[in-house]
Amino acid sequence: MMKKPFRRAFIEITNSCNLACGFCASSSRPKTEMTLENFERAAAQAGELAAVLFLHLLGEPFMHPRLPELLAACSRLGLKVNLVTNGLLLNKFGPAIFTEGCLNQVSVSLQALSGLPPERRAAELGGLMQFALRRPTGLIVSFRLRGNPDDAFVKDTKAAVLEALAGGGPGEKVRDGLKLREGVYLNFGSIFDWPGGPGGRPKKGCLGLRHHFGILSDGRVVPCCADVDGAMALGNVNEKPLAEILSGPRALALRDSIAGRTPMPPFCASCGFTAPDIEPAP
Repeated sequence: MMKKPFRRAFIEITNSCNLACGFCASSSRPKTEMTLENFERAAAQAGELAAVLFLHLLGEPFMHPRLPELLAACSRLGLKVNLVTNGLLLNKFGPAIFTEGCLNQVSVSLQALSGLPPERRAAELGGLMQFALRRPTGLIVSFRLRGNPDDAFVKDTKAAVLEALAGGGPGEKVRDGLKLREGVYLNFGSIFDWPGGPGGRPKKGCLGLRHHFGILSDGRVVPCCADVDGAMALGNVNEKPLAEILSGPRALALRDSIAGRTPMPPFCASCGFTAPDIEPAP
Protein backbone atom coordinates (compact mmCIF):
# COMPACT_ATOMS: atom_id res chain seq x y z
CA MET A 1 0.00 0.00 0.00
CA MET A 2 1.30 3.44 -0.92
CA LYS A 3 2.34 5.56 2.07
CA LYS A 4 0.00 8.50 2.69
CA PRO A 5 1.49 12.01 2.83
CA PHE A 6 0.17 12.76 6.35
CA ARG A 7 0.24 10.66 9.49
CA ARG A 8 -2.80 12.29 11.11
CA ALA A 9 -5.90 14.25 10.21
CA PHE A 10 -7.91 15.93 12.95
CA ILE A 11 -11.62 16.30 12.15
CA GLU A 12 -13.56 18.26 14.73
CA ILE A 13 -16.98 16.64 14.63
CA THR A 14 -18.24 19.03 17.33
CA ASN A 15 -16.73 21.88 19.31
CA SER A 16 -19.07 21.26 22.27
CA CYS A 17 -17.78 19.69 25.47
CA ASN A 18 -19.36 18.42 28.67
CA LEU A 19 -16.54 19.99 30.73
CA ALA A 20 -14.74 23.33 30.88
CA CYS A 21 -11.22 22.35 31.90
CA GLY A 22 -8.78 25.14 32.70
CA PHE A 23 -5.93 23.52 30.76
CA CYS A 24 -7.92 23.34 27.52
CA ALA A 25 -8.16 26.10 24.94
CA SER A 26 -11.21 28.31 24.94
CA SER A 27 -12.99 29.55 21.85
CA SER A 28 -15.64 32.11 20.98
CA ARG A 29 -16.81 30.12 17.96
CA PRO A 30 -20.52 29.23 17.84
CA LYS A 31 -21.24 25.66 18.90
CA THR A 32 -21.29 23.58 15.73
CA GLU A 33 -21.47 19.90 14.89
CA MET A 34 -20.80 18.32 11.52
CA THR A 35 -23.71 16.78 9.71
CA LEU A 36 -23.30 13.14 8.78
CA GLU A 37 -23.15 14.13 5.11
CA ASN A 38 -20.43 16.76 5.62
CA PHE A 39 -18.45 14.45 7.87
CA GLU A 40 -18.53 11.54 5.46
CA ARG A 41 -17.33 13.80 2.65
CA ALA A 42 -14.55 15.29 4.78
CA ALA A 43 -13.50 11.90 6.19
CA ALA A 44 -13.35 10.29 2.75
CA GLN A 45 -11.05 13.05 1.50
CA ALA A 46 -8.94 13.14 4.66
CA GLY A 47 -8.61 9.37 4.61
CA GLU A 48 -7.03 9.55 1.17
CA LEU A 49 -4.27 11.75 2.59
CA ALA A 50 -3.78 10.67 6.23
CA ALA A 51 -3.10 7.32 7.86
CA VAL A 52 -5.23 7.93 10.97
CA LEU A 53 -8.22 10.16 11.71
CA PHE A 54 -8.78 11.82 15.09
CA LEU A 55 -12.30 13.14 15.69
CA HIS A 56 -11.49 16.31 17.61
CA LEU A 57 -9.63 19.60 17.73
CA LEU A 58 -11.75 21.20 20.43
CA GLY A 59 -14.81 19.42 21.73
CA GLU A 60 -15.69 16.02 23.16
CA PRO A 61 -16.47 13.48 20.40
CA PHE A 62 -19.11 11.76 22.54
CA MET A 63 -21.12 15.00 22.57
CA HIS A 64 -22.01 14.43 18.92
CA PRO A 65 -25.45 12.77 18.96
CA ARG A 66 -24.67 10.71 15.85
CA LEU A 67 -21.20 9.47 16.81
CA PRO A 68 -22.10 5.79 16.17
CA GLU A 69 -23.14 6.70 12.62
CA LEU A 70 -19.96 8.70 12.06
CA LEU A 71 -17.85 5.74 13.12
CA ALA A 72 -19.91 3.40 10.96
CA ALA A 73 -19.22 5.68 8.01
CA CYS A 74 -15.49 5.47 8.75
CA SER A 75 -15.73 1.68 8.82
CA ARG A 76 -17.48 1.66 5.44
CA LEU A 77 -14.74 3.87 4.05
CA GLY A 78 -12.01 1.58 5.41
CA LEU A 79 -10.53 4.30 7.62
CA LYS A 80 -8.55 4.02 10.86
CA VAL A 81 -9.80 6.15 13.77
CA ASN A 82 -8.38 7.12 17.16
CA LEU A 83 -10.84 8.68 19.63
CA VAL A 84 -9.54 11.15 22.22
CA THR A 85 -12.03 11.73 25.03
CA ASN A 86 -12.31 12.92 28.62
CA GLY A 87 -13.88 9.53 29.32
CA LEU A 88 -16.99 10.70 31.18
CA LEU A 89 -19.42 9.73 28.41
CA LEU A 90 -18.02 6.34 27.35
CA ASN A 91 -21.30 4.60 28.25
CA LYS A 92 -23.50 7.03 26.32
CA PHE A 93 -24.02 4.86 23.24
CA GLY A 94 -23.48 1.41 24.72
CA PRO A 95 -20.57 -1.03 24.29
CA ALA A 96 -21.23 -1.89 20.64
CA ILE A 97 -19.71 1.40 19.51
CA PHE A 98 -16.26 0.14 20.55
CA THR A 99 -16.46 -2.83 18.19
CA GLU A 100 -16.59 -0.66 15.04
CA GLY A 101 -14.06 -1.91 12.52
CA CYS A 102 -12.50 1.53 12.06
CA LEU A 103 -11.77 2.09 15.73
CA ASN A 104 -8.10 1.49 16.52
CA GLN A 105 -7.56 3.33 19.81
CA VAL A 106 -9.39 5.19 22.57
CA SER A 107 -7.24 7.73 24.39
CA VAL A 108 -8.60 9.06 27.68
CA SER A 109 -7.36 12.38 29.08
CA LEU A 110 -7.24 11.65 32.80
CA GLN A 111 -6.36 15.23 33.70
CA ALA A 112 -10.01 16.08 32.94
CA LEU A 113 -10.90 14.33 36.21
CA SER A 114 -8.93 16.86 38.26
CA GLY A 115 -11.80 19.37 38.26
CA LEU A 116 -14.37 16.91 39.63
CA PRO A 117 -15.31 16.57 43.32
CA PRO A 118 -13.16 13.85 44.96
CA GLU A 119 -15.98 11.33 45.36
CA ARG A 120 -17.09 11.66 41.73
CA ARG A 121 -13.48 11.61 40.57
CA ALA A 122 -12.90 8.25 42.26
CA ALA A 123 -16.10 6.79 40.80
CA GLU A 124 -15.31 7.98 37.26
CA LEU A 125 -11.75 6.66 37.48
CA GLY A 126 -13.05 3.31 38.65
CA GLY A 127 -15.36 3.17 35.65
CA LEU A 128 -12.47 3.94 33.30
CA MET A 129 -10.44 1.13 34.81
CA GLN A 130 -13.32 -1.26 34.18
CA PHE A 131 -13.54 -0.02 30.59
CA ALA A 132 -9.86 -0.87 30.08
CA LEU A 133 -10.28 -4.30 31.61
CA ARG A 134 -13.30 -5.10 29.44
CA ARG A 135 -12.11 -3.50 26.20
CA PRO A 136 -12.88 -5.41 23.00
CA THR A 137 -10.05 -7.56 21.70
CA GLY A 138 -7.72 -5.53 19.51
CA LEU A 139 -8.78 -2.10 20.80
CA ILE A 140 -5.91 -0.09 22.29
CA VAL A 141 -6.74 1.97 25.39
CA SER A 142 -4.31 4.74 26.23
CA PHE A 143 -4.67 6.85 29.37
CA ARG A 144 -3.05 10.29 29.19
CA LEU A 145 -1.92 11.92 32.42
CA ARG A 146 -0.49 15.40 31.88
CA GLY A 147 0.94 17.65 34.58
CA ASN A 148 3.70 17.97 37.15
CA PRO A 149 4.72 14.46 38.32
CA ASP A 150 4.90 15.80 41.91
CA ASP A 151 1.34 17.16 41.82
CA ALA A 152 -0.90 15.31 44.26
CA PHE A 153 -3.58 14.60 41.64
CA VAL A 154 -1.02 13.19 39.20
CA LYS A 155 0.64 11.03 41.84
CA ASP A 156 -2.62 9.70 43.26
CA THR A 157 -4.12 9.02 39.82
CA LYS A 158 -1.00 7.23 38.61
CA ALA A 159 -0.99 5.04 41.73
CA ALA A 160 -4.68 4.18 41.29
CA VAL A 161 -4.20 3.27 37.63
CA LEU A 162 -1.17 1.09 38.38
CA GLU A 163 -3.04 -0.67 41.17
CA ALA A 164 -6.07 -1.38 38.97
CA LEU A 165 -4.32 -2.35 35.75
CA ALA A 166 -0.79 -3.43 36.64
CA GLY A 167 -1.43 -5.09 39.97
CA GLY A 168 0.33 -2.27 41.78
CA GLY A 169 3.55 -2.93 39.88
CA PRO A 170 5.55 -0.28 38.03
CA GLY A 171 4.42 -1.22 34.53
CA GLU A 172 6.70 -1.72 31.54
CA LYS A 173 8.46 1.41 30.29
CA VAL A 174 7.62 2.31 26.67
CA ARG A 175 8.43 5.59 24.91
CA ASP A 176 6.73 8.37 26.92
CA GLY A 177 4.82 6.11 29.28
CA LEU A 178 4.07 2.66 30.62
CA LYS A 179 2.51 -0.50 29.24
CA LEU A 180 0.13 -1.74 31.93
CA ARG A 181 -1.09 -4.88 30.19
CA GLU A 182 -1.61 -6.00 26.61
CA GLY A 183 -3.20 -3.12 24.70
CA VAL A 184 -3.44 -0.78 27.71
CA TYR A 185 -1.04 2.12 28.30
CA LEU A 186 -0.47 5.10 30.60
CA ASN A 187 1.28 8.05 28.97
CA PHE A 188 2.68 11.18 30.59
CA GLY A 189 3.40 14.73 29.49
CA SER A 190 3.29 18.35 30.54
CA ILE A 191 0.38 20.76 30.26
CA PHE A 192 1.10 22.70 27.09
CA ASP A 193 0.67 26.34 26.13
CA TRP A 194 -1.90 27.05 23.42
CA PRO A 195 -1.00 29.45 20.60
CA GLY A 196 -2.15 33.03 20.71
CA GLY A 197 -1.02 33.64 24.29
CA PRO A 198 2.17 34.66 26.15
CA GLY A 199 3.56 31.16 26.75
CA GLY A 200 5.43 28.78 24.48
CA ARG A 201 9.09 27.88 24.00
CA PRO A 202 11.77 28.82 21.48
CA LYS A 203 11.57 26.62 18.42
CA LYS A 204 13.05 26.23 14.98
CA GLY A 205 10.25 24.40 13.24
CA CYS A 206 7.04 22.44 13.60
CA LEU A 207 5.26 19.57 11.87
CA GLY A 208 2.01 21.29 10.91
CA LEU A 209 1.08 20.55 7.26
CA ARG A 210 3.85 17.95 7.12
CA HIS A 211 2.75 15.47 9.80
CA HIS A 212 -0.89 16.51 10.19
CA PHE A 213 -3.67 18.97 9.41
CA GLY A 214 -7.10 19.71 10.84
CA ILE A 215 -10.67 20.36 9.75
CA LEU A 216 -12.86 22.44 12.05
CA SER A 217 -16.52 21.58 12.62
CA ASP A 218 -17.56 24.33 10.19
CA GLY A 219 -15.38 22.79 7.45
CA ARG A 220 -12.42 25.17 7.59
CA VAL A 221 -9.06 23.53 6.99
CA VAL A 222 -6.29 24.47 9.44
CA PRO A 223 -2.59 23.57 9.48
CA CYS A 224 -2.50 21.91 12.89
CA CYS A 225 -4.55 20.62 15.80
CA ALA A 226 -3.75 23.73 17.88
CA ASP A 227 -5.37 26.23 15.50
CA VAL A 228 -8.72 25.82 17.21
CA ASP A 229 -10.15 29.17 16.03
CA GLY A 230 -9.02 28.94 12.41
CA ALA A 231 -6.51 31.80 12.71
CA MET A 232 -4.54 30.31 9.81
CA ALA A 233 -7.43 28.67 7.93
CA LEU A 234 -6.62 27.76 4.33
CA GLY A 235 -10.06 27.17 2.89
CA ASN A 236 -13.25 25.24 3.54
CA VAL A 237 -13.66 21.57 2.67
CA ASN A 238 -17.38 22.17 2.13
CA GLU A 239 -16.52 24.50 -0.73
CA LYS A 240 -13.33 23.11 -2.25
CA PRO A 241 -11.64 19.67 -2.43
CA LEU A 242 -9.32 19.03 0.50
CA ALA A 243 -6.39 17.91 -1.67
CA GLU A 244 -6.66 21.12 -3.64
CA ILE A 245 -6.63 23.23 -0.47
CA LEU A 246 -3.59 21.44 0.98
CA SER A 247 -1.60 21.55 -2.26
CA GLY A 248 -2.35 25.19 -3.07
CA PRO A 249 0.29 27.94 -2.98
CA ARG A 250 -1.01 29.40 0.29
CA ALA A 251 -0.77 26.05 2.09
CA LEU A 252 2.68 25.31 0.68
CA ALA A 253 3.97 28.73 1.75
CA LEU A 254 2.55 28.25 5.24
CA ARG A 255 4.05 24.77 5.47
CA ASP A 256 7.51 26.22 4.74
CA SER A 257 6.97 28.93 7.33
CA ILE A 258 5.81 26.50 10.02
CA ALA A 259 8.71 24.18 9.18
CA GLY A 260 11.21 26.99 9.74
CA ARG A 261 12.38 27.35 6.16
CA THR A 262 11.02 30.90 6.22
CA PRO A 263 10.19 33.04 9.30
CA MET A 264 7.84 31.30 11.75
CA PRO A 265 4.26 32.69 11.76
CA PRO A 266 3.66 34.98 14.75
CA PHE A 267 0.65 32.85 15.73
CA CYS A 268 2.96 29.87 16.31
CA ALA A 269 5.40 31.72 18.57
CA SER A 270 3.46 31.06 21.78
CA CYS A 271 2.50 27.45 21.03
CA GLY A 272 3.86 24.91 23.48
CA PHE A 273 3.31 21.87 21.25
CA THR A 274 6.70 22.08 19.57
CA ALA A 275 9.87 20.79 21.19
CA PRO A 276 12.61 23.45 21.24
CA ASP A 277 15.19 21.20 19.56
CA ILE A 278 13.25 20.44 16.34
CA GLU A 279 15.45 21.34 13.41
CA PRO A 280 14.11 23.10 10.31
CA ALA A 281 12.99 20.75 7.57
CA PRO A 282 15.56 20.24 4.77
